[in-house]
Amino acid sequence: MKKILAIVVAAAMVLSLAACAAQPQAAAAPAEEKAAEAQAPAEEKEEAPEAVAAVTEEKTADGVKKTIYVLAPNPDHGWTGAIGVFAQQKVDELNGEGNYNVQLQTFATADDQIKQIEDIIANDPGDGSVGVAMLPAGEPLENAIQQLADAGIPYTAADRIIASVKDTAVSNIKYDNVEIGAAAASYLTDNGLKEGDKIVVIEGDGSSADTDRTDGFNKFLKGEVEYNGKKIAAPWTSLDSVSYSGSTGWNPANAQAYFETYMSNPDNADTKYIAAWDSGLAMGVWDALAGSAIDEATKEAFLANAPYITGCGGPKAIYNVIAGDYSAYPVAEKFAGIMDVTYPPAMIQDTIQALVDYFDGKDVPQENTQSAQCVTKDNVADFMDKGFE
Repeated sequence: MKKILAIVVAAAMVLSLAACAAQPQAAAAPAEEKAAEAQAPAEEKEEAPEAVAAVTEEKTADGVKKTIYVLAPNPDHGWTGAIGVFAQQKVDELNGEGNYNVQLQTFATADDQIKQIEDIIANDPGDGSVGVAMLPAGEPLENAIQQLADAGIPYTAADRIIASVKDTAVSNIKYDNVEIGAAAASYLTDNGLKEGDKIVVIEGDGSSADTDRTDGFNKFLKGEVEYNGKKIAAPWTSLDSVSYSGSTGWNPANAQAYFETYMSNPDNADTKYIAAWDSGLAMGVWDALAGSAIDEATKEAFLANAPYITGCGGPKAIYNVIAGDYSAYPVAEKFAGIMDVTYPPAMIQDTIQALVDYFDGKDVPQENTQSAQCVTKDNVADFMDKGFE
């Protein structure tokens, strides 16, 4: 009996050992499947949305996804409208990349933009995750921008740089507006303008971009600045023959109204030279000449002088005219010369990118002043594809 019991116990032990040995082999199957999955082609595997989000989050400099507010004019018309269009393109690009949360906020007035800045400051979490890229509406933004800087929110500014607060910016992106004014004066003097000749200067809105252009124009005539390495041969001693429009708000309709008023005096029919600080303002002059508000005899006398006009900005409409297509502005064919200075609204994209570079830890120049180019019939073919609508 004891012998039979021993045999049964031994058999049970053998079965138990066999079962224990089998368990690791059964557990090995999932491991083999994982190994096979790891060796599968990459295109056969799909990442979970959470994993993608984690990767995107890790692409930021410090693990916190930063928010950039872009403050630009309403994309309605003209150069400032084009700023809004180019801003939207850059915002879409950055949001598509997923490294930043970029929000475009547009404004119609300085008060609108001030309110936007106040809201950004009020909702700032205070952890360095918020920045602003803007085209300031003008001098009324001075206090709001100072408050932005005092709140420790980094910002970049384009075009209308406010002198009193420019040192608080991460970067100021602009073109040399003094140079633009000097370029206009140089072009007109190269085409016969001399001291005592009547000139009309159609101004913008009193912002730095506007006043610097007028300053550069005047200083070139007085021999105080040069353009393209050249000074005026005979510096002017008086600017009494220059008429300034005052603020037009960069609005072509206002430029048209001003020129109609100016030409309501028949004695001004001998004016031969016009410098407009925006391409749209130059077109406003053509609109005035195409309309009926100016006396026909005065208009004919003015056009008989074969006048010259300059603009600034680079819309396709003015490039077409410079190239000889007068279908939109037939009266422009009576002008002896038309010149436009480049001032690309795409600078707002550089302004946004400068803030991205700052957040990414790259060196960003605080003053980024770029040089403009003069577009005439001699080189307009090189710029036709760069104009904005």
